[in-house]
Amino acid sequence: MDEFDKRILKILREDATLSLKEIGKRVGLYSPSAISKRIETLKMNGYIKKITATIDYSKMGFSFVTITLIRGKYGGNYKDVIAEKLKKIPGIVSVYFLLGDIDFMVQTVSKGKDEYSKILERISSINEIERSDTRTILQTYKEMDYGTVEI
Repeated sequence: MDEFDKRILKILREDATLSLKEIGKRVGLYSPSAISKRIETLKMNGYIKKITATIDYSKMGFSFVTITLIRGKYGGNYKDVIAEKLKKIPGIVSVYFLLGDIDFMVQTVSKGKDEYSKILERISSINEIERSDTRTILQTYKEMDYGTVEI
C-alpha cells in the first residue's frame, strides 16, 4: 500500500459516492482506470470490506436504540454459537464479543419499547445466555466515526 492508496481510502471513507474521476483528481492520479484498479486491489486485499450507505434509522421510525450487555454460559464454542444466534435476530444491528465479565454487547434499533421487548425475548430464549442487561440510548454524540483514525 502506497500513499496514493492511503489517500484513496481516506476519500472513500468520507464519501464513497464520488466518481473515479473526482477521486483521481483529489489524489493526483488522473486516470479513472488507474483509480478503479487500485480500488479493486484494495478490495481484493481486504482493506475495503464493502462500500455501504450509512442509514439514519430514526428517520425511518426506528428511534428506540439500546445497548444490551450479555453474559454467556461458558462451554465449548459458546461464543460462536451465541454470536450466530444473535446475528439472526431482526433489530440487532451490531454484535461485539468482549473481554472481561461481559461476553457480548449488542446494539438494537426498534420503533419502540414494545418492539424492543420482542427482541429481548428472543435474546433471552437463547439457551447459551446466562443473563443480559439493557441500556437505552437517549442521544448519540458520535457514532462509528472512522474518519478520526489516521491512515
